[in-house]
Amino acid sequence: MRIAAVINARAGSLTDGAASGLATRLSALWTAQGHQPAMVIAGGKDFGRAVKAACGDPLVDVVVIGGGDGSLSRSLGHLAGSGKLAAVLPLGTMNYMAGEIGLPADVEAAAALLGSGRRIEIDLGRVNGRLFVIRACLGAFAEFSRARDKTRRKGGDMLEAALSGLARVGKRMDLIEGDLLGPDGPTAIATPFLMVTNNLCRDGDPFEMRRDRLDGGTLGVYAGRGGGALGLAALGLQAALGRWPGNEGLAWAAMPWLELHTTGKKQTLSIDGEAEKMKGPFRFDILPRALQMLVP
Repeated sequence: MRIAAVINARAGSLTDGAASGLATRLSALWTAQGHQPAMVIAGGKDFGRAVKAACGDPLVDVVVIGGGDGSLSRSLGHLAGSGKLAAVLPLGTMNYMAGEIGLPADVEAAAALLGSGRRIEIDLGRVNGRLFVIRACLGAFAEFSRARDKTRRKGGDMLEAALSGLARVGKRMDLIEGDLLGPDGPTAIATPFLMVTNNLCRDGDPFEMRRDRLDGGTLGVYAGRGGGALGLAALGLQAALGRWPGNEGLAWAAMPWLELHTTGKKQTLSIDGEAEKMKGPFRFDILPRALQMLVP
């Protein structure tokens, strides 16, 4: 395979100066497997430009994103529809997607598996034209996720991370109020959070973002039933302990699309772990088998 690997110089697990040595080792590994690798290290806007260039290169078969979920997510606009196989190396802070497709945390071991990998097609989610591979969250869940993941990165366990997330939410918890429109018609909502996932979460483990499948052709929609801080705290703790599906404080549904109409200022969304400001209304939909991926 002709591999273009674009390593995000700002990836969360890379220490200063480590990217160059890693690129050299990966190039040697793939060459030994009979592939033709080209390595690029870039950060910021240059990272996006490098991904775009790789996707437009007729000599490239596979574009490998060296980074985390956010790096992959921000590359989707170039990868989807490019005709290239997409791959990811676990160089981020959480690496949910890499773990979900079966890659080990060790980057060189992951690269070796990709060198003998297979092709699959997965769905992508979309909100107002912005593609996502895992989930998009509004409201308290976005705040909860950021604080929780920060604690996990520092070595905290799941319960510590949940408590950290709840403390953050307690400082700023605004209700999402508006109308939710789906295939079955409109519904008025007032919820502390709304999470829309690319396919349904596997029962009992939503925090790890394991999904039943990656090509089910549906969005998972999860919302809190009520705005009380105490109820949200109970929901968060039970979710952290693996009791999410049976919790009466949570409403969920499977939908191919939905729209959220709210009033007021721009909302902060957490899209695959990256915070983005976006103005409503919010149109979510699923793009079946929109991304070709190289997996172990």
